[in-house]
Amino acid sequence: MSWDIKNRNWSGTIVTISTAIFAFVSIVSSFITVNTWQNQREAARPYFTFKESPSVQLTDRLSFEFKFNNVGVHPATNLSSRSIVFDENLLREPTLVHDYTVVNDIPRDTNTSLLLSIKNPSSLQANFNPQFVVICLSYADPIARKKYTQTIYTKWAGVIAQKPQPLIHVEASQKPLIVNYLEFHHLLSS
Repeated sequence: MSWDIKNRNWSGTIVTISTAIFAFVSIVSSFITVNTWQNQREAARPYFTFKESPSVQLTDRLSFEFKFNNVGVHPATNLSSRSIVFDENLLREPTLVHDYTVVNDIPRDTNTSLLLSIKNPSSLQANFNPQFVVICLSYADPIARKKYTQTIYTKWAGVIAQKPQPLIHVEASQKPLIVNYLEFHHLLSS
């Protein structure tokens, strides 16, 4: 009879350990599934990139045109932007602060343009100092019900011998100086 009790205790212990292992594996599997689902959902979010290189036009005004493309799977809604143009020396007030809001949704693989124009700048003669052009985008994902912000840092080399230079990306070492400038002038929030 003592042999039956030992077998039953041993069997119960094996069942208990098996159940605990199964519960642990189920918890880990659930965690991995939820984590994968969240990563896939985040990967589908709207995200804007340049469709083509931004263009610079110099006539009686200085104009920058940015063409953005939503490369995300989800559409973007309530797209607003704050564009700030300021001298590379970081000593002057901004040349331009421009707020803009798009009414329509921007589905996947759809373009939207942003046009910045500086009317008759006093220094539009032979040369125009290099400028930073910072664009802060804010938009919502109606499917995930989440808001996103995206900041694009570019640098324009200015006008040299009456020829507008192209826009380029900002160097990583310049970003902290730009952020300090924007904070000093209270330009980070719309």
